[in-house]
Amino acid sequence: MRYFTLFLLLCSFSSFAQKQDLLSIDSIPTNGLVLNQGWKMQVGDDPEWTKTDYDDSQWKAIDPTQDFKNIPELWKSRTVWFRLKFTIDSSFTQKTLACIVAQTGASEIFLNGKMIGSFGKIGDQDGKVVAFTPRNGTALGLPLYQSGAQVLAVRFAVQKNLPYIVFAGRRNVALSLRLFEIHNLGRYLLNDLTPYFEFSRFGLYLIMAVIHFALFYFNKKEKANLYFFLFALINLLLLFIISVVYRHVDLASTKMFFLSTVSISYGLNWFFFLQGTYSIFTTPKGLIYWFLSLYLCASVFILYGNYHHGYDLGFMLASTLVVFEIGRIAWVATRKKQRGAKIILVGSIGYWVFLFLFYMFAWGYIPAGPNWIWGSLAINLGFISIPVAVSIYLALESSFASQSLAKKLKEVELLSQRNLAQEQEKQALLAAQNETLERQVAERTTELQQSLETLRSTQTQLIQREKMASLGELTAGIAHEIQNPLNFVNNFAEVSSEMIDELQTELNQGNTEEVQSIATDLKQNLDKINHHGKRASSIVKNMLDHSRTSTGKKEATDLNALIDECMRLSYHGLRAQSKGFQADFALELSDQLPLITLVPQDIGRVLLNLFNNAFYSVDQRFKRGGDKDYQPKVIASSHLNEQGIEIRISDNGSGIPIALQGKIFQPFFTTKPSGEGTGLGLSLSYDIITKGHQGNLLVESQEGQGTTFIIQLPLV
Repeated sequence: MRYFTLFLLLCSFSSFAQKQDLLSIDSIPTNGLVLNQGWKMQVGDDPEWTKTDYDDSQWKAIDPTQDFKNIPELWKSRTVWFRLKFTIDSSFTQKTLACIVAQTGASEIFLNGKMIGSFGKIGDQDGKVVAFTPRNGTALGLPLYQSGAQVLAVRFAVQKNLPYIVFAGRRNVALSLRLFEIHNLGRYLLNDLTPYFEFSRFGLYLIMAVIHFALFYFNKKEKANLYFFLFALINLLLLFIISVVYRHVDLASTKMFFLSTVSISYGLNWFFFLQGTYSIFTTPKGLIYWFLSLYLCASVFILYGNYHHGYDLGFMLASTLVVFEIGRIAWVATRKKQRGAKIILVGSIGYWVFLFLFYMFAWGYIPAGPNWIWGSLAINLGFISIPVAVSIYLALESSFASQSLAKKLKEVELLSQRNLAQEQEKQALLAAQNETLERQVAERTTELQQSLETLRSTQTQLIQREKMASLGELTAGIAHEIQNPLNFVNNFAEVSSEMIDELQTELNQGNTEEVQSIATDLKQNLDKINHHGKRASSIVKNMLDHSRTSTGKKEATDLNALIDECMRLSYHGLRAQSKGFQADFALELSDQLPLITLVPQDIGRVLLNLFNNAFYSVDQRFKRGGDKDYQPKVIASSHLNEQGIEIRISDNGSGIPIALQGKIFQPFFTTKPSGEGTGLGLSLSYDIITKGHQGNLLVESQEGQGTTFIIQLPLV
């Protein structure tokens, strides 16, 4: 009886001891339960260790979530086993459970003797280990269909031939299992905002790359834009590798290549940013520059030299020193009152502030929040503070450029006004000379030969003055034509400046999605500024082409573009000269027209003359009134036929009487009041088309309905 009692006591003690070894899971928090207690570890490899009834009481107690470098057994042997005995409340057997597995190695996971997952490869034959180390872990379902005691057994091995480093004090856990109810697992993964932060940075760097490449492409003398483009391009590569490839693909087998690519790219991107800053502020390269360049090269090797501090000494210290030098240069430039220097200085200060907060989160002095959200936000804001400062600086420079363009526009307007006044004086003189010529012809019929010679001389002068009159009409309209793109440039520049303020506000509030949206809109605004600036440049170029004396040299010409430009210049010229002018115009141009060889200055004068006459005709009919439904309109069309290209310029003005249609191409014939026409426009146009280009100029008109002039040009 005494022995039986002793036996019962031993069994009770054994049962109590076994119950003490069991981890009891009664509840699972919404952010998961990390299984870091109750684990035991044994060196070796035995399939029997997967069984639920195996006695592991002699195994070593272990916390597998610690840094794997702190577990020497992982490095002394090829394979170790972890076992965890636990009980779970019966209510969870009716629910779907899962866990996130984070590890630095390869594993085979067994639940109650059955394998439920394997990550990486633990070679049985060749002994080769291929680690699986996803950045944010991987999900694994836990089929717990019965309550009571459960056993998790994990066969584990480390791939020892890979380089490992600690990123910003965050340890490389050997094995971590975070237990979730399946619906809470989805919420936990969605609450990981790190990808969104990094994709926002990706969008910002993409915008920077496009903007700076465009600026360098159109002005290759500005080398700073090339350096900032390379900086943004390398950051795009880094973010793609870190945020996309490394997040979703196991890179254990290529980790050496991965770390080499990242480290080299990291050094290069800060080198190019340093180069760009030196170029912006025209700073001479001294001892500090060469020291930083050498340190950026050395940071690639420092990364591998120290497991615990290689990242901080290689990556973070190098970037901090570069930003410190950028801040120093910006401070010196600010003291010299260089435009935009304060913006770069503020960006540098922002980097230091966010970096300080990042390490406070990393070292545990400040709670980093769920999924390390605040630490991730701090480092991402730190890395974009400098690029944002560059974008603001770029917007400021664009604003100053638009102001300079506005100043030049005022000068063009003043010049146009002077030319217009001179042309008006010339028109009055031309009218007076025309009257004198007619009187002399009537009075001196007996001196016909002498009068004819005088007529030829005067006609030559009048032809030249007619060309100058055309130039006057052109310059009168150029200010109105160029005003539109300038207004766009000014408006988009002002909006961009306001968007930068909004961007800073959203950054301070941490609204990264709004930051990405504002950055996208900012890029679109800059594209529009560029587009309308080119439009203004094209208008000025066309004005110079029209004003230039014709050399008679023919060249391949886009006739549709010439028609469009001349119609707009004529329209705005008449608007500048005639108050209350109202008319509509339309272009019906064929897209089948080939380039045609002609003298563009001469054909431009013909088109300007015909458009001026058309707009004048509809304006006069409108001013006379009498028809409330009348809508002045001029239509220009082009099409290709068997004979060549045909251009039609139609108006719905008063038309030309039949009796006068045969005289309109004669020199000095005009239907305009005295002083408003020379009578040479259509005559010169007829000569240019028929004699200069072997074409034909025709007229179709109905009195009271309108007029159509037809230009026929051969292709050869």
